[in-house]
Amino acid sequence: MFFVIKNSLIIAFFGIIITTFLSLSIIFISGYFPKKIRNIIDIVVTLPLFIPPSVSGYFILSVFGVQGVIGKPFYDYFGIRFTFTVYGAVIAGVIVSLPIVYQSIKLAISSIDREYFEEAELLGANNYHFFVDIVFPMSKRGIFAGIVLGAGRILGEFGATLMVAGNIPNKTQTLPIAIYSAVENGEDKEAMFLVLIVLWISIVIMFVYNFLKKRGDERDV
Repeated sequence: MFFVIKNSLIIAFFGIIITTFLSLSIIFISGYFPKKIRNIIDIVVTLPLFIPPSVSGYFILSVFGVQGVIGKPFYDYFGIRFTFTVYGAVIAGVIVSLPIVYQSIKLAISSIDREYFEEAELLGANNYHFFVDIVFPMSKRGIFAGIVLGAGRILGEFGATLMVAGNIPNKTQTLPIAIYSAVENGEDKEAMFLVLIVLWISIVIMFVYNFLKKRGDERDV
């Protein structure tokens, strides 16, 4: 039981780091493309939010499976497989949380007045100073709120994780999958304990999110 909690937190931790990095990278790179291309990127990145997790899991298997476009060379040349491992669970978490984190960060950044960027550009600021001196200080609460929501989404993921990582005790099992297994096996006490753990984590996540949102609203007043 302790392994399930630890495994879920590890998956959420590494998953949200990758998701945040991907979100910031996509937002930064897409700024160099025309509006039509940016719209297409938005659709592709946000699509997992509107399709069933099992469908996302199927596409992840198609790409990262041992016969997939990315998974096959990794397995053939390095002996690394993503399916039915904790790596697969992290990938599933990244895919399902990316739309939430991406949209939250994008909204926070887009709310910054363009005049700040224009003045910084006139002063010769590079991309590093753009982010450190303007983007992050003025949108950090929105970025952190997106990170909190994304971490919560990863912790609660079930369908895609089950398809990609499977339900392997002491290896890939996460809290939602462990609850499913406990109920299926008639282990009501264990299921109730895990449910209470999930509820506690969810309350903490919502408290942090509401705190960040409230601080952001107070700043805008």
